[in-house]
Amino acid sequence: MEARFRQIRSLFGKRGVKFEVPPYQRGYEWERKHIEDLWLDLQRIDDQVDQHFLGSIILLEKESGSLFEIVDGQQRMVTISIIMMAIRDAPNVGDSEDMRIDDILNSYPANEAVRRLHLSDETADESFEHLWNGDVDEAEGRIREAYEFYSDRVSELSENELHRLMDNIVKYLRVVETVSRDASLAYTVFQSQNDRGKEVSPQILAKARIHGAAEDLDNEADRQQVIGRWDHIYRLLEDNLGGPRFQSDLRVRRPMTQILINSDSPTPTQIDKGALYRNFEEVLNSYDSVVEFVEWFQDQVDIYLEISSNSYDISGRDIPDDAIRHLQYLNSASTHSEVLSLAIYNSVDEDILLKEYFRLASILGVRMEMGGTSSANTRDAIYNTAREIRETDDPNDIRGVLRAAIDSRTPTDAEIIEHLKANQLNIRGSWRFRTLLKLVSIEEERRGPLRMELGNLDIEHIAPRNTFGNSKYARWRRNLSDEEFDERKDKLGNLTLLLPNDHSSLDETSFDDKKNTYRNSDVKIAEEVADYDEWTDDQIEERTERLAQELIERWSI
Repeated sequence: MEARFRQIRSLFGKRGVKFEVPPYQRGYEWERKHIEDLWLDLQRIDDQVDQHFLGSIILLEKESGSLFEIVDGQQRMVTISIIMMAIRDAPNVGDSEDMRIDDILNSYPANEAVRRLHLSDETADESFEHLWNGDVDEAEGRIREAYEFYSDRVSELSENELHRLMDNIVKYLRVVETVSRDASLAYTVFQSQNDRGKEVSPQILAKARIHGAAEDLDNEADRQQVIGRWDHIYRLLEDNLGGPRFQSDLRVRRPMTQILINSDSPTPTQIDKGALYRNFEEVLNSYDSVVEFVEWFQDQVDIYLEISSNSYDISGRDIPDDAIRHLQYLNSASTHSEVLSLAIYNSVDEDILLKEYFRLASILGVRMEMGGTSSANTRDAIYNTAREIRETDDPNDIRGVLRAAIDSRTPTDAEIIEHLKANQLNIRGSWRFRTLLKLVSIEEERRGPLRMELGNLDIEHIAPRNTFGNSKYARWRRNLSDEEFDERKDKLGNLTLLLPNDHSSLDETSFDDKKNTYRNSDVKIAEEVADYDEWTDDQIEERTERLAQELIERWSI
Protein backbone atom coordinates (compact mmCIF):
# COMPACT_ATOMS: atom_id res chain seq x y z
CA MET A 1 0.00 0.00 0.00
CA GLU A 2 1.25 3.46 -0.93
CA ALA A 3 0.10 6.82 0.46
CA ARG A 4 1.40 10.00 -1.15
CA PHE A 5 0.72 13.72 -0.92
CA ARG A 6 -0.24 14.67 -4.48
CA GLN A 7 -1.32 17.51 -6.69
CA ILE A 8 -4.65 16.96 -8.45
CA ARG A 9 -2.81 16.78 -11.79
CA SER A 10 -0.62 13.97 -10.48
CA LEU A 11 -3.67 12.14 -9.13
CA PHE A 12 -5.53 12.20 -12.46
CA GLY A 13 -2.85 12.64 -15.05
CA LYS A 14 -1.37 9.17 -15.51
CA ARG A 15 -1.25 8.20 -19.18
CA GLY A 16 -3.65 5.41 -20.03
CA VAL A 17 -5.21 5.32 -16.56
CA LYS A 18 -8.95 5.14 -15.97
CA PHE A 19 -10.94 5.49 -12.75
CA GLU A 20 -14.18 3.66 -11.99
CA VAL A 21 -16.74 4.21 -9.26
CA PRO A 22 -17.65 0.68 -8.10
CA PRO A 23 -21.28 -0.49 -8.08
CA TYR A 24 -21.54 -0.62 -4.29
CA GLN A 25 -20.99 3.14 -4.00
CA ARG A 26 -23.87 5.59 -3.82
CA GLY A 27 -24.41 7.94 -6.75
CA TYR A 28 -23.16 11.48 -7.22
CA GLU A 29 -24.85 13.29 -4.32
CA TRP A 30 -23.13 16.63 -3.85
CA GLU A 31 -25.67 19.38 -3.32
CA ARG A 32 -25.44 23.13 -3.86
CA LYS A 33 -23.74 23.69 -0.51
CA HIS A 34 -20.92 21.25 -1.31
CA ILE A 35 -20.20 22.63 -4.77
CA GLU A 36 -20.30 26.20 -3.43
CA ASP A 37 -17.87 25.32 -0.63
CA LEU A 38 -15.37 23.86 -3.10
CA TRP A 39 -15.61 26.98 -5.28
CA LEU A 40 -14.97 29.22 -2.27
CA ASP A 41 -11.96 27.07 -1.30
CA LEU A 42 -10.54 27.52 -4.79
CA GLN A 43 -10.98 31.31 -4.56
CA ARG A 44 -8.99 31.38 -1.33
CA ILE A 45 -5.88 30.01 -3.06
CA ASP A 46 -3.47 32.86 -3.87
CA ASP A 47 -5.59 35.40 -1.99
CA GLN A 48 -5.46 33.77 1.44
CA VAL A 49 -3.57 30.46 1.25
CA ASP A 50 -0.83 28.92 -0.87
CA GLN A 51 -2.68 25.64 -1.36
CA HIS A 52 -5.81 23.77 -0.26
CA PHE A 53 -5.96 20.22 1.09
CA LEU A 54 -8.94 18.35 -0.38
CA GLY A 55 -8.71 15.26 1.83
CA SER A 56 -7.88 11.62 1.23
CA ILE A 57 -8.48 9.67 -1.96
CA ILE A 58 -8.39 5.88 -1.57
CA LEU A 59 -7.89 3.83 -4.73
CA LEU A 60 -7.93 0.08 -5.32
CA GLU A 61 -5.72 -0.98 -8.21
CA LYS A 62 -7.76 -3.39 -10.34
CA GLU A 63 -5.59 -3.73 -13.44
CA SER A 64 -1.91 -3.06 -13.06
CA GLY A 65 -1.28 0.60 -13.71
CA SER A 66 -4.35 1.13 -15.90
CA LEU A 67 -7.62 0.80 -13.91
CA PHE A 68 -8.31 2.05 -10.39
CA GLU A 69 -11.50 1.67 -8.35
CA ILE A 70 -12.41 4.72 -6.26
CA VAL A 71 -12.97 3.37 -2.75
CA ASP A 72 -13.25 6.87 -1.28
CA GLY A 73 -13.26 10.19 -3.12
CA GLN A 74 -15.93 9.82 -5.82
CA GLN A 75 -17.74 13.08 -5.02
CA ARG A 76 -14.54 15.16 -5.12
CA MET A 77 -13.05 13.55 -8.23
CA VAL A 78 -16.31 13.87 -10.17
CA THR A 79 -16.72 17.49 -9.12
CA ILE A 80 -13.15 18.43 -10.11
CA SER A 81 -13.82 16.86 -13.51
CA ILE A 82 -17.03 18.87 -13.88
CA ILE A 83 -15.19 22.10 -13.05
CA MET A 84 -12.59 21.35 -15.71
CA MET A 85 -15.33 20.70 -18.29
CA ALA A 86 -16.95 24.02 -17.35
CA ILE A 87 -13.58 25.73 -17.87
CA ARG A 88 -13.06 23.92 -21.19
CA ASP A 89 -16.44 25.25 -22.39
CA ALA A 90 -15.96 28.81 -21.08
CA PRO A 91 -16.03 31.56 -23.75
CA ASN A 92 -12.74 33.13 -22.61
CA VAL A 93 -10.64 30.02 -22.08
CA GLY A 94 -8.54 30.52 -25.22
CA ASP A 95 -7.22 26.97 -25.64
CA SER A 96 -9.93 24.40 -24.81
CA GLU A 97 -7.36 21.63 -25.39
CA ASP A 98 -5.06 22.92 -22.68
CA MET A 99 -3.03 19.99 -21.29
CA ARG A 100 -4.17 20.82 -17.77
CA ILE A 101 -7.75 20.12 -18.85
CA ASP A 102 -6.71 17.13 -20.91
CA ASP A 103 -4.85 15.50 -18.02
CA ILE A 104 -7.95 15.59 -15.82
CA LEU A 105 -10.58 14.54 -18.36
CA ASN A 106 -8.89 12.25 -20.87
CA SER A 107 -6.95 9.02 -20.91
CA TYR A 108 -4.97 7.74 -23.89
CA PRO A 109 -4.64 3.95 -23.62
CA ALA A 110 -4.19 3.62 -27.41
CA ASN A 111 -3.23 7.15 -28.46
CA GLU A 112 -6.91 8.04 -28.70
CA ALA A 113 -8.73 10.12 -26.11
CA VAL A 114 -11.20 8.22 -23.93
CA ARG A 115 -13.08 9.35 -20.87
CA ARG A 116 -10.92 8.98 -17.77
CA LEU A 117 -13.65 8.78 -15.10
CA HIS A 118 -16.63 6.39 -15.13
CA LEU A 119 -19.54 6.41 -12.64
CA SER A 120 -21.50 3.38 -11.43
CA ASP A 121 -24.93 5.04 -11.54
CA GLU A 122 -26.07 4.65 -15.15
CA THR A 123 -28.10 7.86 -15.29
CA ALA A 124 -25.34 9.96 -13.72
CA ASP A 125 -22.70 8.32 -15.92
CA GLU A 126 -24.75 9.07 -19.01
CA SER A 127 -25.01 12.73 -18.00
CA PHE A 128 -21.28 12.81 -17.29
CA GLU A 129 -20.65 11.33 -20.75
CA HIS A 130 -22.80 14.04 -22.34
CA LEU A 131 -20.78 16.75 -20.58
CA TRP A 132 -17.51 15.10 -21.62
CA ASN A 133 -18.72 15.15 -25.23
CA GLY A 134 -19.84 18.78 -24.90
CA ASP A 135 -23.55 17.93 -25.16
CA VAL A 136 -24.58 19.97 -22.13
CA ASP A 137 -28.28 20.09 -22.98
CA GLU A 138 -28.48 16.29 -22.79
CA ALA A 139 -27.13 16.12 -19.21
CA GLU A 140 -29.49 16.10 -16.23
CA GLY A 141 -29.73 15.67 -12.47
CA ARG A 142 -27.06 16.76 -10.02
CA ILE A 143 -24.33 16.33 -12.61
CA ARG A 144 -26.04 18.98 -14.74
CA GLU A 145 -26.71 21.21 -11.71
CA ALA A 146 -23.04 21.17 -10.68
CA TYR A 147 -21.92 21.94 -14.24
CA GLU A 148 -24.32 24.88 -14.54
CA PHE A 149 -23.13 26.31 -11.22
CA TYR A 150 -19.47 26.23 -12.25
CA SER A 151 -20.25 27.27 -15.83
CA ASP A 152 -21.96 30.41 -14.54
CA ARG A 153 -18.96 31.22 -12.37
CA VAL A 154 -16.20 30.67 -14.94
CA SER A 155 -18.10 32.53 -17.67
CA GLU A 156 -17.47 35.72 -15.69
CA LEU A 157 -13.69 35.22 -15.64
CA SER A 158 -11.15 36.62 -18.07
CA GLU A 159 -8.70 34.37 -19.92
CA ASN A 160 -5.96 35.15 -17.40
CA GLU A 161 -8.27 34.45 -14.49
CA LEU A 162 -9.27 31.13 -16.04
CA HIS A 163 -5.65 30.07 -16.46
CA ARG A 164 -4.91 31.04 -12.87
CA LEU A 165 -7.94 29.00 -11.75
CA MET A 166 -6.66 25.98 -13.68
CA ASP A 167 -3.28 26.32 -12.00
CA ASN A 168 -4.96 26.53 -8.62
CA ILE A 169 -6.81 23.30 -9.35
CA VAL A 170 -4.05 21.18 -10.90
CA LYS A 171 -1.08 22.47 -8.87
CA TYR A 172 -2.30 23.88 -5.56
CA LEU A 173 -5.22 21.61 -4.79
CA ARG A 174 -3.68 18.69 -2.88
CA VAL A 175 -4.83 15.26 -1.71
CA VAL A 176 -3.40 12.27 0.09
CA GLU A 177 -3.63 9.46 -2.46
CA THR A 178 -3.66 5.97 -0.97
CA VAL A 179 -3.33 3.11 -3.45
CA SER A 180 -3.78 -0.53 -2.52
CA ARG A 181 -3.70 -3.73 -4.51
CA ASP A 182 -5.50 -5.60 -1.73
CA ALA A 183 -9.26 -5.00 -1.43
CA SER A 184 -9.48 -5.83 2.27
CA LEU A 185 -6.64 -3.45 3.10
CA ALA A 186 -8.21 -0.63 1.06
CA TYR A 187 -11.53 -1.03 2.85
CA THR A 188 -9.79 -1.14 6.23
CA VAL A 189 -8.16 2.21 5.48
CA PHE A 190 -11.57 3.51 4.48
CA GLN A 191 -12.98 2.34 7.82
CA SER A 192 -10.15 4.09 9.67
CA GLN A 193 -11.40 7.35 8.18
CA ASN A 194 -14.68 6.70 9.95
CA ASP A 195 -12.91 6.16 13.25
CA ARG A 196 -11.40 9.66 12.90
CA GLY A 197 -14.80 11.24 12.41
CA LYS A 198 -15.27 10.96 8.64
CA GLU A 199 -18.85 9.91 7.93
CA VAL A 200 -18.72 6.52 6.21
CA SER A 201 -21.66 4.17 5.80
CA PRO A 202 -20.49 0.80 7.20
CA GLN A 203 -23.07 -1.15 5.20
CA ILE A 204 -21.67 0.38 1.99
CA LEU A 205 -18.20 -0.59 3.18
CA ALA A 206 -19.43 -4.13 3.82
CA LYS A 207 -20.88 -4.30 0.32
CA ALA A 208 -17.53 -3.14 -1.05
CA ARG A 209 -15.78 -5.89 0.88
CA ILE A 210 -18.12 -8.58 -0.46
CA HIS A 211 -17.76 -7.35 -4.04
CA GLY A 212 -13.98 -7.31 -3.65
CA ALA A 213 -13.90 -10.83 -2.20
CA ALA A 214 -16.19 -12.07 -4.97
CA GLU A 215 -13.87 -10.74 -7.64
CA ASP A 216 -11.05 -12.84 -6.18
CA LEU A 217 -13.02 -16.05 -6.75
CA ASP A 218 -11.81 -18.26 -9.60
CA ASN A 219 -15.26 -19.59 -10.47
CA GLU A 220 -17.33 -17.07 -12.45
CA ALA A 221 -20.62 -18.67 -11.35
CA ASP A 222 -19.64 -18.33 -7.68
CA ARG A 223 -18.58 -14.74 -8.30
CA GLN A 224 -21.93 -13.79 -9.80
CA GLN A 225 -23.85 -15.72 -7.14
CA VAL A 226 -22.10 -13.91 -4.27
CA ILE A 227 -22.59 -10.44 -5.76
CA GLY A 228 -26.18 -11.13 -6.77
CA ARG A 229 -27.13 -12.67 -3.44
CA TRP A 230 -25.56 -9.83 -1.42
CA ASP A 231 -27.36 -7.21 -3.49
CA HIS A 232 -30.57 -9.24 -3.02
CA ILE A 233 -30.05 -9.20 0.76
CA TYR A 234 -29.87 -5.41 0.73
CA ARG A 235 -33.01 -5.14 -1.36
CA LEU A 236 -34.88 -7.52 0.95
CA LEU A 237 -34.03 -5.47 4.03
CA GLU A 238 -34.68 -2.10 2.42
CA ASP A 239 -37.99 -3.23 0.88
CA ASN A 240 -39.40 -5.09 3.89
CA LEU A 241 -38.29 -3.03 6.88
CA GLY A 242 -39.67 0.40 7.67
CA GLY A 243 -42.18 2.15 9.89
CA PRO A 244 -41.22 3.70 13.21
CA ARG A 245 -39.01 0.75 14.16
CA PHE A 246 -36.71 0.94 11.13
CA GLN A 247 -35.88 4.42 9.91
CA SER A 248 -34.36 4.52 6.45
CA ASP A 249 -30.71 4.60 7.55
CA LEU A 250 -31.24 1.58 9.85
CA ARG A 251 -32.94 -0.86 7.49
CA VAL A 252 -29.66 -2.53 6.55
CA ARG A 253 -27.30 -1.44 9.32
CA ARG A 254 -29.30 -2.61 12.36
CA PRO A 255 -30.11 -6.10 11.00
CA MET A 256 -26.49 -6.48 9.90
CA THR A 257 -25.28 -5.56 13.38
CA GLN A 258 -27.68 -7.92 15.14
CA ILE A 259 -26.95 -10.80 12.78
CA LEU A 260 -23.19 -10.41 13.29
CA ILE A 261 -23.71 -10.38 17.06
CA ASN A 262 -25.52 -13.71 16.74
CA SER A 263 -22.73 -15.33 14.73
CA ASP A 264 -20.44 -18.03 16.09
CA SER A 265 -17.50 -15.60 16.10
CA PRO A 266 -16.61 -13.66 19.25
CA THR A 267 -18.29 -10.25 19.04
CA PRO A 268 -19.09 -7.51 21.56
CA THR A 269 -22.44 -7.48 23.34
CA GLN A 270 -23.34 -4.48 21.19
CA ILE A 271 -21.70 -3.16 18.03
CA ASP A 272 -21.87 0.56 17.36
CA LYS A 273 -21.72 2.12 13.92
CA GLY A 274 -18.01 2.85 14.07
CA ALA A 275 -17.12 -0.76 14.94
CA LEU A 276 -19.49 -2.45 12.51
CA TYR A 277 -17.05 -2.94 9.66
CA ARG A 278 -14.27 -4.36 11.86
CA ASN A 279 -16.66 -6.96 13.26
CA PHE A 280 -18.04 -7.67 9.80
CA GLU A 281 -14.50 -8.34 8.58
CA GLU A 282 -13.78 -10.67 11.50
CA VAL A 283 -16.93 -12.73 10.99
CA LEU A 284 -16.33 -12.91 7.23
CA ASN A 285 -12.77 -14.10 7.80
CA SER A 286 -14.00 -16.87 10.11
CA TYR A 287 -15.57 -18.60 7.10
CA ASP A 288 -13.60 -20.69 4.64
CA SER A 289 -14.96 -18.69 1.73
CA VAL A 290 -17.10 -15.67 0.98
CA VAL A 291 -19.60 -18.07 -0.62
CA GLU A 292 -20.23 -19.80 2.71
CA PHE A 293 -20.43 -16.50 4.57
CA VAL A 294 -23.05 -15.04 2.21
CA GLU A 295 -25.11 -18.26 2.36
CA TRP A 296 -25.12 -18.06 6.17
CA PHE A 297 -25.98 -14.38 6.14
CA GLN A 298 -28.85 -14.95 3.70
CA ASP A 299 -30.29 -17.63 6.01
CA GLN A 300 -30.10 -15.24 8.95
CA VAL A 301 -31.77 -12.44 6.98
CA ASP A 302 -34.63 -14.79 6.08
CA ILE A 303 -35.13 -15.59 9.78
CA TYR A 304 -34.78 -11.92 10.70
CA LEU A 305 -37.56 -10.92 8.35
CA GLU A 306 -39.82 -13.56 9.90
CA ILE A 307 -39.34 -12.33 13.45
CA SER A 308 -39.16 -8.58 12.80
CA SER A 309 -41.96 -6.06 12.39
CA ASN A 310 -42.42 -2.48 11.32
CA SER A 311 -45.18 -2.06 13.92
CA TYR A 312 -47.03 -5.30 14.80
CA ASP A 313 -46.91 -6.96 11.38
CA ILE A 314 -44.96 -10.18 12.05
CA SER A 315 -44.45 -12.52 9.08
CA GLY A 316 -43.52 -15.62 11.10
CA ARG A 317 -44.09 -18.21 8.39
CA ASP A 318 -42.27 -20.95 10.33
CA ILE A 319 -43.27 -19.78 13.80
CA PRO A 320 -46.32 -21.01 15.79
CA ASP A 321 -49.22 -18.52 15.88
CA ASP A 322 -49.07 -18.02 19.65
CA ALA A 323 -45.33 -17.31 19.40
CA ILE A 324 -46.00 -14.69 16.74
CA ARG A 325 -48.20 -12.78 19.19
CA HIS A 326 -45.39 -12.84 21.77
CA LEU A 327 -43.02 -11.41 19.15
CA GLN A 328 -45.53 -8.65 18.42
CA TYR A 329 -45.51 -7.69 22.08
CA LEU A 330 -41.71 -7.91 22.31
CA ASN A 331 -41.13 -5.82 19.18
CA SER A 332 -43.56 -3.17 20.42
CA ALA A 333 -41.38 -2.70 23.50
CA SER A 334 -38.04 -1.99 21.81
CA THR A 335 -36.59 -1.25 18.40
CA HIS A 336 -33.70 -3.59 19.28
CA SER A 337 -35.75 -6.65 20.21
CA GLU A 338 -34.73 -8.73 17.17
CA VAL A 339 -31.26 -9.27 18.61
CA LEU A 340 -32.91 -11.18 21.48
CA SER A 341 -35.49 -13.07 19.42
CA LEU A 342 -32.80 -14.06 16.91
CA ALA A 343 -30.63 -15.41 19.73
CA ILE A 344 -33.57 -17.47 20.96
CA TYR A 345 -34.52 -18.71 17.48
CA ASN A 346 -30.96 -19.81 16.70
CA SER A 347 -30.67 -21.68 20.02
CA VAL A 348 -33.98 -23.59 20.07
CA ASP A 349 -35.38 -26.27 17.75
CA GLU A 350 -38.60 -27.23 19.53
CA ASP A 351 -41.76 -25.17 18.92
CA ILE A 352 -42.94 -25.58 22.50
CA LEU A 353 -39.70 -24.06 23.84
CA LEU A 354 -39.73 -21.36 21.19
CA LYS A 355 -43.22 -20.30 22.26
CA GLU A 356 -42.28 -20.29 25.95
CA TYR A 357 -39.07 -18.35 25.45
CA PHE A 358 -40.66 -15.76 23.18
CA ARG A 359 -43.34 -15.33 25.89
CA LEU A 360 -40.69 -14.75 28.54
CA ALA A 361 -38.79 -12.38 26.25
CA SER A 362 -41.99 -10.40 25.64
CA ILE A 363 -42.53 -10.12 29.40
CA LEU A 364 -39.01 -8.75 29.76
CA GLY A 365 -39.55 -6.11 27.08
CA VAL A 366 -43.13 -5.11 27.89
CA ARG A 367 -42.50 -4.71 31.62
CA MET A 368 -39.67 -2.28 30.90
CA GLU A 369 -41.80 -0.34 28.41
CA MET A 370 -44.84 -0.21 30.75
CA GLY A 371 -42.65 0.89 33.64
CA GLY A 372 -41.13 3.80 31.74
CA THR A 373 -37.61 2.34 31.51
CA SER A 374 -35.51 4.51 29.22
CA SER A 375 -34.95 3.23 25.70
CA ALA A 376 -31.18 3.06 26.37
CA ASN A 377 -31.62 0.92 29.49
CA THR A 378 -34.13 -1.31 27.70
CA ARG A 379 -31.70 -1.72 24.82
CA ASP A 380 -28.85 -2.65 27.17
CA ALA A 381 -31.00 -5.20 29.00
CA ILE A 382 -32.06 -6.83 25.73
CA TYR A 383 -28.52 -7.02 24.34
CA ASN A 384 -27.10 -8.38 27.60
CA THR A 385 -29.82 -11.02 27.82
CA ALA A 386 -29.18 -12.01 24.20
CA ARG A 387 -25.49 -12.43 25.01
CA GLU A 388 -26.27 -14.66 27.99
CA ILE A 389 -28.54 -16.80 25.81
CA ARG A 390 -25.80 -17.25 23.20
CA GLU A 391 -23.44 -18.37 25.95
CA THR A 392 -25.75 -21.18 27.16
CA ASP A 393 -24.92 -24.72 26.07
CA ASP A 394 -28.26 -26.31 26.91
CA PRO A 395 -31.45 -24.84 25.37
CA ASN A 396 -33.30 -25.65 28.60
CA ASP A 397 -31.04 -23.21 30.46
CA ILE A 398 -32.46 -20.30 28.44
CA ARG A 399 -35.56 -20.40 30.62
CA GLY A 400 -33.47 -19.50 33.65
CA VAL A 401 -31.63 -16.73 31.78
CA LEU A 402 -34.89 -15.06 30.77
CA ARG A 403 -36.50 -15.40 34.20
CA ALA A 404 -33.41 -13.97 35.88
CA ALA A 405 -33.45 -11.03 33.46
CA ILE A 406 -37.11 -10.33 34.22
CA ASP A 407 -36.41 -10.42 37.96
CA SER A 408 -33.29 -8.27 37.90
CA ARG A 409 -33.78 -5.90 34.97
CA THR A 410 -37.44 -4.90 34.92
CA PRO A 411 -39.24 -2.43 37.21
CA THR A 412 -41.21 -3.78 40.17
CA ASP A 413 -44.96 -4.29 39.97
CA ALA A 414 -45.52 -1.21 42.11
CA GLU A 415 -43.30 0.94 39.88
CA ILE A 416 -45.15 -0.21 36.75
CA ILE A 417 -48.56 0.48 38.28
CA GLU A 418 -47.52 3.95 39.40
CA HIS A 419 -46.14 4.74 35.94
CA LEU A 420 -49.34 3.59 34.23
CA LYS A 421 -51.48 5.57 36.65
CA ALA A 422 -49.44 8.74 36.28
CA ASN A 423 -48.93 8.87 32.52
CA GLN A 424 -51.07 9.17 29.42
CA LEU A 425 -50.53 6.71 26.60
CA ASN A 426 -49.48 7.23 22.98
CA ILE A 427 -52.66 7.63 20.98
CA ARG A 428 -51.53 9.46 17.89
CA GLY A 429 -48.41 9.10 15.83
CA SER A 430 -46.20 6.25 14.81
CA TRP A 431 -45.99 4.60 18.26
CA ARG A 432 -49.76 4.29 18.70
CA PHE A 433 -49.49 0.52 18.23
CA ARG A 434 -47.84 0.20 21.66
CA THR A 435 -51.08 1.37 23.26
CA LEU A 436 -53.14 -0.86 20.98
CA LEU A 437 -51.15 -3.91 22.09
CA LYS A 438 -51.57 -3.08 25.78
CA LEU A 439 -55.33 -3.05 25.28
CA VAL A 440 -55.17 -6.22 23.19
CA SER A 441 -53.27 -8.00 25.96
CA ILE A 442 -56.05 -7.09 28.42
CA GLU A 443 -58.69 -8.30 25.95
CA GLU A 444 -56.85 -11.57 25.39
CA GLU A 445 -56.87 -12.28 29.13
CA ARG A 446 -60.66 -12.34 28.88
CA ARG A 447 -61.21 -14.26 25.66
CA GLY A 448 -57.92 -15.89 24.62
CA PRO A 449 -55.86 -14.97 21.55
CA LEU A 450 -57.65 -12.64 19.15
CA ARG A 451 -58.18 -14.14 15.72
CA MET A 452 -58.53 -10.80 14.00
CA GLU A 453 -55.94 -8.59 12.36
CA LEU A 454 -54.67 -6.04 14.86
CA GLY A 455 -54.89 -3.39 12.17
CA ASN A 456 -58.67 -3.94 12.20
CA LEU A 457 -59.02 -2.65 15.76
CA ASP A 458 -59.54 0.98 16.71
CA ILE A 459 -58.53 2.66 19.96
CA GLU A 460 -61.64 4.33 21.33
CA HIS A 461 -61.77 7.20 23.83
CA ILE A 462 -64.70 6.66 26.15
CA ALA A 463 -64.99 10.37 26.97
CA PRO A 464 -64.07 12.07 23.66
CA ARG A 465 -60.67 13.75 23.59
CA ASN A 466 -62.31 17.00 22.46
CA THR A 467 -64.96 16.98 25.20
CA PHE A 468 -64.15 20.57 26.21
CA GLY A 469 -63.46 21.82 22.71
CA ASN A 470 -66.71 21.07 20.89
CA SER A 471 -70.24 22.09 21.85
CA LYS A 472 -71.73 18.75 20.76
CA TYR A 473 -70.08 17.14 23.80
CA ALA A 474 -71.80 19.47 26.29
CA ARG A 475 -73.57 16.60 28.10
CA TRP A 476 -70.20 15.01 28.91
CA ARG A 477 -69.07 18.11 30.79
CA ARG A 478 -71.60 17.64 33.59
CA ASN A 479 -69.48 14.87 35.12
CA LEU A 480 -65.98 15.91 34.07
CA SER A 481 -63.60 18.67 35.15
CA ASP A 482 -61.93 20.58 32.31
CA GLU A 483 -58.49 20.83 33.94
CA GLU A 484 -58.50 17.29 35.34
CA PHE A 485 -59.85 15.74 32.16
CA ASP A 486 -57.01 17.21 30.11
CA GLU A 487 -54.63 15.16 32.26
CA ARG A 488 -56.76 11.99 32.07
CA LYS A 489 -58.18 11.81 28.54
CA ASP A 490 -55.38 9.59 27.16
CA LYS A 491 -54.95 7.49 30.29
CA LEU A 492 -55.53 3.76 30.23
CA GLY A 493 -58.85 4.08 32.05
CA ASN A 494 -60.42 6.25 29.33
CA LEU A 495 -59.52 3.88 26.51
CA THR A 496 -61.04 0.76 25.04
CA LEU A 497 -61.05 -1.18 21.76
CA LEU A 498 -63.72 -1.27 19.09
CA LEU A 499 -64.13 -2.78 15.68
CA PRO A 500 -64.02 -0.12 12.94
CA ASN A 501 -67.71 -0.49 11.99
CA ASP A 502 -68.79 0.02 15.60
CA HIS A 503 -66.39 2.92 15.98
CA SER A 504 -67.63 4.73 12.88
CA SER A 505 -71.30 4.33 13.87
CA LEU A 506 -70.92 5.65 17.43
CA ASP A 507 -73.23 8.35 18.69
CA GLU A 508 -70.78 10.29 20.86
CA THR A 509 -73.25 12.85 22.16
CA SER A 510 -73.31 11.35 25.64
CA PHE A 511 -72.10 8.39 27.66
CA ASP A 512 -75.60 6.86 27.64
CA ASP A 513 -75.66 7.00 23.84
CA LYS A 514 -72.28 5.31 23.60
CA LYS A 515 -73.17 2.50 26.00
CA ASN A 516 -75.55 0.86 23.53
CA THR A 517 -72.70 0.34 21.06
CA TYR A 518 -70.38 -0.87 23.81
CA ARG A 519 -72.95 -3.35 25.14
CA ASN A 520 -73.38 -4.97 21.72
CA SER A 521 -69.70 -4.95 20.85
CA ASP A 522 -67.71 -8.11 20.20
CA VAL A 523 -64.91 -6.65 22.31
CA LYS A 524 -65.07 -7.67 25.97
CA ILE A 525 -63.38 -4.61 27.47
CA ALA A 526 -65.84 -2.39 25.60
CA GLU A 527 -68.82 -4.44 26.81
CA GLU A 528 -67.70 -3.95 30.40
CA VAL A 529 -67.74 -0.17 30.08
CA ALA A 530 -71.51 -0.37 29.49
CA ASP A 531 -71.91 -1.54 33.12
CA TYR A 532 -70.96 1.92 34.43
CA ASP A 533 -73.87 4.24 35.31
CA GLU A 534 -71.90 7.41 34.58
CA TRP A 535 -68.46 8.47 33.38
CA THR A 536 -66.51 10.84 35.63
CA ASP A 537 -62.93 11.73 36.47
CA ASP A 538 -63.16 9.26 39.37
CA GLN A 539 -64.28 6.45 37.05
CA ILE A 540 -61.31 7.12 34.75
CA GLU A 541 -58.89 6.95 37.67
CA GLU A 542 -60.51 3.84 39.14
CA ARG A 543 -60.50 2.01 35.79
CA THR A 544 -56.90 3.10 35.11
CA GLU A 545 -55.73 1.52 38.37
CA ARG A 546 -57.77 -1.65 37.80
CA LEU A 547 -56.52 -2.17 34.25
CA ALA A 548 -52.95 -1.40 35.35
CA GLN A 549 -53.27 -4.17 37.93
CA GLU A 550 -54.56 -6.50 35.21
CA LEU A 551 -51.58 -5.65 33.03
CA ILE A 552 -49.27 -6.53 35.90
CA GLU A 553 -50.94 -9.93 36.23
CA ARG A 554 -50.74 -10.45 32.49
CA TRP A 555 -47.06 -9.45 32.29
CA SER A 556 -45.66 -11.44 35.20
CA ILE A 557 -44.11 -14.90 35.44
